[in-house]
Order: sequence, then C-alpha cells, then structure tokens
Amino acid sequence: MDPVALLLRWAHVLAAITALGGLLFARVALLPTLEELGEETSDRIHGGIRRRWLPWVIGGITLLLASGLANYILMIRRVKAAPEIWGPDWMQQTGYHALFGAKFAMAMVVFYLASGLVGRGASTQWIRNSRRQWLTVTVALGVGIVLISGWMRQLHTGANDMPDPVREYAKTYMQGIEDVNDARGVGFEEEGGRSGDQAGRPAASSTRDTPPPEKTSLEATDGQETEETDGGAPAEDREAAAAPRGGEEAAR
Repeated sequence: MDPVALLLRWAHVLAAITALGGLLFARVALLPTLEELGEETSDRIHGGIRRRWLPWVIGGITLLLASGLANYILMIRRVKAAPEIWGPDWMQQTGYHALFGAKFAMAMVVFYLASGLVGRGASTQWIRNSRRQWLTVTVALGVGIVLISGWMRQLHTGANDMPDPVREYAKTYMQGIEDVNDARGVGFEEEGGRSGDQAGRPAASSTRDTPPPEKTSLEATDGQETEETDGGAPAEDREAAAAPRGGEEAAR
C-alpha cells in the first residue's frame, strides 16, 4: 500500500469524524441545553465555545479540502495508469465524477454554514439568528456527504477487499494460465504415452513356460534292476529289450 495515500485517507477520515461529530453534538445536546439557560448565559457559553472550537473548524475544513482533492486526483491517476484493469470508461460508467461533484458542492455548503455558526461576522449573522434550523441542515448535509463517500468507496473497492474490475481481470488471467497448463499437460501426456509405447512397454516373451519333463527313476531291489520306461515307446523296442533277458534265463 502507498504510505502517502494511506496518510491522506487517515487525515480525511479523522477530519470528517471531528467535524461531523462536533456538529451532531451541538445539535442534539448543546443547543437544547443553551436554550434552557436564558439569553445572557447562552451568549456567554457561545462566546467560550467560539474561541475554542473555531480553530478546529478552520483546521478541519482545510484538511478535508486538501486530503479530499488529493485522494480524488490519486484515484484518477490510478484508473488511468491501469486501463486493462479498470477499463477505459470506468469513471463515466460508474458516475464517479458526478458523485464527487455532488459531494464537493455539499461539503462547501457545510463549510460555509459551520463557519457561520461559530463566527462573529455580520455577513453570517442570519445563520446564527436561526441556529437550530441551520445546524439541522448542516448535520443533514454532513450525513449525506458520508453516504456519498461510502458509495464512492464501494465503487472502487467492491463488496470485499478486491475491486470488481481487478477481480474480473484476475479471473480471466487465472483462466488463461489454467488453459495454458491444460494444453501443456495434454502435450506431455501424448508425448509420454508415445515414449512409453516405444521404450516403457515391456517386451512380450517369445517363449512360454512349459512344465519340466518327467524324469525316469531306476530302482534296485534284491540285486535286480527295474527300469521305468515310457508307456508310449514302440513295441519293437520293448521286445528287443526283453530278448536278452530271456536268453540269459535259458542258459541258466
């Protein structure tokens, strides 16, 4: 945040609180009380209030004018410096200039009436002659200025803490980033899929696992050897193998 803009905002708000608070107190509490005390006592109290309150009124008016105009100029520069965020016609579309003009005109009336209520000049004696009436008008105008100020503030800050134009720009910007990331992700997936097909896919086995062949066993019993042969062998082989055994038995 800009420290200069923050100081100007603080000065404007504090000066407005002081001025409007003093006017409201005078209308609601002080003036009715003075009317009950009599003319002589009332004039003496008004004299004491004038000496003490007049410097605050003059200082508040000066501070409000300076800080208000500075904030308005800074706001115009901020909008012109970022047309891609605010748009080229944001001031006209929101009526910002018209609202400031109405606020400024009402503030000038308030400054004049407030000075006349605490002043001693002959040119403003008509204000003091109808003190209750013009004090009521001054308070009403002050409340109207606060309402317009809140409206203007809402225009460039939005319902929360982010301006509506900035929120739309940020939404569009983030959507663009998501679109780019999605496009890159698709490209990476396609490239990765192709490389996986070429290099990552395991090669198919050319041979199948076959159970091991059955082994033959030779067993010896009482000195006689028996040989297990495959039952699927040819008959000639079995007869040839049996012939020597028969000749040995005949010779014995």
